[in-house]
Amino acid sequence: MALPADEAHASHKIRRLEVHGGFWDGLELDFAANLNCIIGARGTGKTTILELCRHCLGQIPADDPQRANQLGKLIKANLDRGTVMVTIETRDGMVYRVNRGSSGDPEISDERGSPVEISLSRGQVFAADFYSQHQIEDIAVSPRAQLAIVDQFVSDEIAELEPDRRDLISKLEKNSADIHRLRQAIADREEELAEIPEVKKRIDALDVGGDKAEDINREVALKGARDQEKRTMRRVDEELAKVVDKLEDLNRTVRGFGRLIDKSEGENAKLFERLHMILEQAGSDVAGQLGAARKLVEDTRGSVDALERELGEAHATQEQRYAELLQRHQDAQAQAREGARLQGRLNELLERRRQVERRRKELQELNRQRGELLDKLSELHDRVFALRQRTAKVISTRLEPDIRVSITQFGERGEYADRLRNALKGQGRHYNTLVARIEQGLPPRELVRLVERSAVSELATALEVRDEQADWLIDRLRAAEDGKLLLDLEALQLEDRPKIELNDGGNYKDASTLSTGQKCTTILPILLLDSDRPLLIDQPEDNLDNAFIYETVVRNIGAVKAKRQLIFVTHNPNIPVLGDAERVFVTESDGQRGRLRVRGDVDTVKLEIEQILEGGAEAFLERKRRYGH
Repeated sequence: MALPADEAHASHKIRRLEVHGGFWDGLELDFAANLNCIIGARGTGKTTILELCRHCLGQIPADDPQRANQLGKLIKANLDRGTVMVTIETRDGMVYRVNRGSSGDPEISDERGSPVEISLSRGQVFAADFYSQHQIEDIAVSPRAQLAIVDQFVSDEIAELEPDRRDLISKLEKNSADIHRLRQAIADREEELAEIPEVKKRIDALDVGGDKAEDINREVALKGARDQEKRTMRRVDEELAKVVDKLEDLNRTVRGFGRLIDKSEGENAKLFERLHMILEQAGSDVAGQLGAARKLVEDTRGSVDALERELGEAHATQEQRYAELLQRHQDAQAQAREGARLQGRLNELLERRRQVERRRKELQELNRQRGELLDKLSELHDRVFALRQRTAKVISTRLEPDIRVSITQFGERGEYADRLRNALKGQGRHYNTLVARIEQGLPPRELVRLVERSAVSELATALEVRDEQADWLIDRLRAAEDGKLLLDLEALQLEDRPKIELNDGGNYKDASTLSTGQKCTTILPILLLDSDRPLLIDQPEDNLDNAFIYETVVRNIGAVKAKRQLIFVTHNPNIPVLGDAERVFVTESDGQRGRLRVRGDVDTVKLEIEQILEGGAEAFLERKRRYGH
């Protein structure tokens, strides 16, 4: 006997599908919480029903552009200007209605029809697993798709870590940009700073002669000092102005404390009102302190400005004295002016050297912060890997000895190899072997460490190449992408790589090497494991023999349907009949429009199952006669 169709369990459910316009205009399907089967002759729009549901919930695979494009065309052709509405129930018992046309984003409302500001895109409110026809066999050859299957079983735990991961990646991207900018700025100045010894030498050699030589040389030196004093005043004012801007930015942030939370409509609304008041008061208090700090800095700027005016007046008197001295000794004017020019140039170079030194300190601090960010990101990936490894062990235990799953941390290195190949190609060397050795032997962060230290011998030993090759590699990687490649490689997060194997006569074989039927035999049992996400598959029986469908698929359906909603498009009678489907929908079409012929449990629609899936009563009896049972 089937379980009661609406038996409650803590899982997400698709409760209802409605279509207005297009091929399925007027369709209304109420799904059971357990096993639902959509059957009908070929060409009656069964697949379209599944894909309309997928489209409405925004579950089109973004990482598979070709499949997304195909599904987009199917939706456009069958929905036209119509709309589809799906009613969902979350595992927490919240009911939402999702409306969507053939284009645009889903519009979500609550059970009363009031719009709500939630997103289905990240699977934290609601999630379902959709698999189109032939997609199961594609999974067997796609490590990315296999990893997505593993992740589905720990999606909540991974989702909890995702905000931290995105935040760290964002900070790393900014850190990379800042480091690249500072490195470029330092490099641009270093060649210019090489002038300093030569300018000093020329100043020392430029000695004014005559009876007033000492006075003139002193005045030239003092003029250079005045130039340096003006630069110092300007630098102080610029730094104080930056502090004022930072305090103003911080002031705007703290005044927005009250906007950190939304108004609660729940039974704890009073508590959140108090929280809002606390945040508002804190923002006001801190803003007051920041305002006082800003006034202090602005007062300081005012004092500095007064001193700068005083300095300007002193400089004017001193410049007049300098000009009068040169006027009296015209024979020394040219040398004095050259000396003043050189002293001004030296002051300019010394100021730029101070800027470079400040930038080097900034760079040192950015590199320190970068190390911390990379360590935190690595720790986060370790936590995700631990979740995946635990899941792989659970799957293997549940499906042993037929199927086993393992995970290799950072095993997906294709992007790493591609970046290296792009950096090294066109250099007249056989770089593919070198890239393969790096890919297999050196994690990105370790490679960057060796390259930045110019550790030629250590790199040569690690890669088993000559020092000359290692030296060439260091030069190429440093120069690649204007110096950005090393920053990108250091932050590159290699993805974990799953391995799904089928026990074939006592030997475990990688799913990617199996026949089409064996691929489906390997992947489908994993999809049918317990989960709180509805499972929707278009023709799960494809490429499977009836024995496997009966012994494995039907058995797994019976075990899981009490805990997980299943919605299958199928042409195989074993699935609705032996799976004891709580709801069977029978479709038909005149070629222009689809129509629901009948709906009900497996006993209600047994005639249609016999006609459509068994080929009619005569075909069923003929098979029974031939097989002798």
